[in-house]
Amino acid sequence: MSEEVRVSSAVRDLAMSIDDAMRPQRMLGGFVARSANIARPFELPAWFIDRCRRAYLSVPFDDQCRVVGITSALHGEGKTLVAMGIATAIASDTQESTLLMECDLQRPSFHRYFNVPPEGGLSEWLDGAAAIRVVRVPYLPNQVVIPSGAPHPDPARLLYQLTETGAISELKPHFRNIVLDLPPMLDIAYSSLASKLADRLLIVARYGATLVEDLEKVLFLLGRERVKGIILNATEYRTPAWLRRLL
Repeated sequence: MSEEVRVSSAVRDLAMSIDDAMRPQRMLGGFVARSANIARPFELPAWFIDRCRRAYLSVPFDDQCRVVGITSALHGEGKTLVAMGIATAIASDTQESTLLMECDLQRPSFHRYFNVPPEGGLSEWLDGAAAIRVVRVPYLPNQVVIPSGAPHPDPARLLYQLTETGAISELKPHFRNIVLDLPPMLDIAYSSLASKLADRLLIVARYGATLVEDLEKVLFLLGRERVKGIILNATEYRTPAWLRRLL
């Protein structure tokens, strides 16, 4: 069996089982035990979630499923926290099924935020080495998280498999909202390949750190028509919070 056929078959199995996977206390073939995959609550500040809410509300969607990818120019600009905040805001506001998937296969971080083992994520599943880990968010029962797993020596190959087998298309009927934490565009060679997974893209730039030249490179690589906004992270305001609320 070829790698593409094997991964395609695994994606179909995931798509057929995902509805049951979101129901508590069930053991499914291909999935690890549900009781071991309840995320530790990671509390983001209310003001941060509100900014993320404004970001996703500014993105036009015309499909039955919203698929938005979050990327940045370089590591350390806060894209992962923004992806988490956007997924939290969407799941909370809409009460619709929401998937947050980590696609940075080289420098994963979801296992730290959600307190799950670093192994058994997207990388191992695509490689056929382990069952995929679907993590439930305890305070948002309509949201699940798929971490990327342990760092993989050949992430470009896995992402090629993910894009060519249409994994996201298979998941669309089961999730109204899909938020992808993509790798940074200028740090990782395969980032342009990963960006193809998303219909709409948001770029995270860090206030006082991200260079305008780097943003221009990212826009060129992604195509300006696909980028629906730039989120300025870690912004410092000179005016007091109470005054900004009146403006």
